[in-house]
Amino acid sequence: MPNHSENQPGPAGFSGENEKANLAGWNIPKPAIIPPPTYWPFVLSLGATLLGLGVLTSNIISGAGAVLFILAIAKWVGELCRDNRG
Repeated sequence: MPNHSENQPGPAGFSGENEKANLAGWNIPKPAIIPPPTYWPFVLSLGATLLGLGVLTSNIISGAGAVLFILAIAKWVGELCRDNRG
């Protein structure tokens, strides 16, 4: 039985003939751009937790949770906007 996969073009780097693969319609993938790590998602979840616990216990805890929640959203979105510009 003949192996038909030998006749199929693959992405560049998987076959010995890169020009032939690129002519067949394949593109060389661009490297993934990964944003730097940040602590704001953790602060956001902490604020949401305190906000929820504050509903059950005290207005002070709700206030602290709301402040953390809003601060984390503002800082996290600010970091994402700054990363996209530069």
